[in-house]
Amino acid sequence: MGWPRQDLAIIIPARLHSTRLPRKLLIEIAGRSVLEWTWRRACAAGVAGGVWIAWDSPEIAAAVGAFGGAGLATGAQRSGTDRVAAAAELLSPPPRWVINLQGDEPLIEPEAIRSVAARLCEGGAAIVTAAAPLGSPAEWADPAVVKVVCKASGEALYFSRRPIPGVPRAGGEADFDRVRGVALQHVGIYGFSMEALRRFVRLAPSPLAEIESLEQLRALEAGIPIQVVRLARAEPAVDTAADLARVEQRLLSAAGKGTRGEGGNEQ
Repeated sequence: MGWPRQDLAIIIPARLHSTRLPRKLLIEIAGRSVLEWTWRRACAAGVAGGVWIAWDSPEIAAAVGAFGGAGLATGAQRSGTDRVAAAAELLSPPPRWVINLQGDEPLIEPEAIRSVAARLCEGGAAIVTAAAPLGSPAEWADPAVVKVVCKASGEALYFSRRPIPGVPRAGGEADFDRVRGVALQHVGIYGFSMEALRRFVRLAPSPLAEIESLEQLRALEAGIPIQVVRLARAEPAVDTAADLARVEQRLLSAAGKGTRGEGGNEQ
């Protein structure tokens, strides 16, 4: 299968207001917003017929226009995936496959996007996401780090903000050693067939998804399998001020070495 696929779209949901770090997508790091860095990584993957940003406000729209991105107005939506689905329906013709890349992933490796795209388009999965080994007991215990455990086949069993698998006094080094390689850190990217995406957004809110505040559990509760691509490592997303500082340090360091970001030409 050759790349880019014209029937594959990457859509980045972009909501102006966020709970833990207000207006985080428009915060500038090393001269570019969090959203622009994420968009550039998506473009650099070279897998899709187009990269679009699904926005909910004029401020996001203005920022997207300023850095040369293509935007789709979706209005109010109950979740990022609902926003992506609404945007996909605005494309003509609608794509066969859609990658939902969270807008707060400015360091995501283009190769990670390629891996998800390959499993989605070539492997016949309805939904694909990605995960990587957890790096420390602190990450395992941190509710801001979403964890996933999988079947031997690579299909997700469960996602949680709590330490999973559960062991007594979870959080210590010895306990972490027991789950190392079993518990994985979820990465904010999903691939959907268009059929699966339409089915997903028709699902009613589900108990586990509401309790955990994790929308992917809507799919698992409805019996829709999610395949998990394993990555070598998870790059930090921007959820908190501490995350922002870590990402800024990485991007400034890369800029100092003459590797300032990935290519920015949208396909």
